[in-house]
Amino acid sequence: MKILKYIFLATTVLTFTACDDILEPDLDGTLSEDAVWNNTRLAFAVLDKAYNNLPNGYNRISGAMLASATDDAVNADPLSNIHSFNDGTWSSFNIIEDVWSKNFEGIRIANNFLEKIDDLPLPKEPTALGTSESIYNTRERMKGEARFLRALFYFELVKRYGGVPLTYKELTPEEAASLPRSTADECFEFIFKQCDSAATMLPRKYGALPAVVGFNDAKDLGRATVGAALALKSKASLFWASPLFNPTNDVSRWEQAAELADMVIKLTVNEDGSGGNLYSLPSFNTETNMSTLFSTNTLLPLYNSEIIFSTKYYDNTTVENQNGPISFSAQGLTNPTQNLVDAFPMSNGIAISDPASGYDPENPYANRDPRLAMTVLTNGTELSLNDRVSEIETFVGGADGPEAYPNASQTGYYLQKFIMPQAVWQGRTVNVTRTWIISRLGEMFLNFAEARNEAVGPDSDVLFALRSLRFRAGISRAYVPTGMSQDEMREFIRNERRIEMAFEEQRFFDIRRWKLLDDPSQRDAFLTIRGVEIIKDTQDNLTYNFNKKIEDRVFNSDNMYLYPIPESELLKSDVLEQNPNW
Repeated sequence: MKILKYIFLATTVLTFTACDDILEPDLDGTLSEDAVWNNTRLAFAVLDKAYNNLPNGYNRISGAMLASATDDAVNADPLSNIHSFNDGTWSSFNIIEDVWSKNFEGIRIANNFLEKIDDLPLPKEPTALGTSESIYNTRERMKGEARFLRALFYFELVKRYGGVPLTYKELTPEEAASLPRSTADECFEFIFKQCDSAATMLPRKYGALPAVVGFNDAKDLGRATVGAALALKSKASLFWASPLFNPTNDVSRWEQAAELADMVIKLTVNEDGSGGNLYSLPSFNTETNMSTLFSTNTLLPLYNSEIIFSTKYYDNTTVENQNGPISFSAQGLTNPTQNLVDAFPMSNGIAISDPASGYDPENPYANRDPRLAMTVLTNGTELSLNDRVSEIETFVGGADGPEAYPNASQTGYYLQKFIMPQAVWQGRTVNVTRTWIISRLGEMFLNFAEARNEAVGPDSDVLFALRSLRFRAGISRAYVPTGMSQDEMREFIRNERRIEMAFEEQRFFDIRRWKLLDDPSQRDAFLTIRGVEIIKDTQDNLTYNFNKKIEDRVFNSDNMYLYPIPESELLKSDVLEQNPNW
């Protein structure tokens, strides 16, 4: 008899459900599996545990964000394991991001739930959890959640490892040891089917609509929805269509990815098409910006109109403490690069490399795309944080400059995205309520633009998607150049994706799925990491050197587009094969 620990279940119950009587544990503090699957609240709590395996990108890799393994950022802590991605020392024995066990644990929970939940007895009389009908509806809805979560965990694996073992049930150790890898195509097909099935079982929205299935209360906010399932299928389709997984460039895959992204963008509140669009792009202004998409303020509530799916909210100041500037008694760990800063165009939408843009290298941060100031803290920016208001000083000799502290930014920049001004951790504590967004509408516009351009070229629909994003960001007239070829538009979309989704764990995987490092002429641009050196003279005049080399990185195109399977997992298996050249 399998045993589930009482303390594990008691903790899990609090994730999405309210307090209620649960079965008394045995004297050794455990509950039998039969006891769990005969109790409605405990049975539902099993799936709630799977939500704890969702990805969360805030400084999760040895104090570093995944962006610090791209040309967008460096991590200021020389002891962080993230540097192994950059110096080429990661391997099957030196696993930097151990997501294999985490995601297969999520899959195991989802499989266990789907195997057992139909055995849950329905009450003959109404209970505190509802009637027999409402509990049945909740059970069916949660089966859709389990399928969605299982697909999401597989997607997190496939985009890193390629094909992985597929399983529809909870396995014994012996069964797991004899399960071979499926192909990447088989895994993607499985993900698509799971998303399709989940979409038929999930509601469009929680907490504000007439009851359709299951509990209809604000406590269910944050669970999977129809939009979450379709968005996941869109994301997986985009990977499946990309060069890493689509070497023959099967255009039908791009067509599928475009159709799915368009479906999410146009998804309405009600199935009959009424109620308007389910998701929308909040306009950025002085109160609403990139950071408030992830954290609450007075204007954007929990799970705001752009969020399609994200983690549950939690309170802390860790993000600000780890990434804020040194002079604010923060650690300044995530340092944006000059490579990234140069990617942001001017506020008129024209790239700074274009002489017509109006870019002034002596006043480099003026009149730039508003998303630059929402993403990167530059020298001279006034910041309110940790009960302090002052200007950032990243010039040599400044309070946040390269010699201010051993871990001070070496690039001349600090992170602005995700940083909320109300955070305080010194002397008193004022927490920030935040989530990690897994799918948002802005990404769907980018998915659509990329896939549509690859399928049919830069037509008016591609331009509309890009202009929609730029309009909400504040680009003058939402400028997007016309008359571009498909190749030119591809580069434009990739840059737009880079700046819109910066630090959201997109760039790391985009570089790989596009196989950008196959082109020798582009390798230096990706692997030579630059910062800015700012010299301030006695008259307070500033001189900028935008070619300060921070480091040269290592990337082997023969194997590093995919992760190595951990050696510990290979030792457990009789048939598991390592990825090529690891």
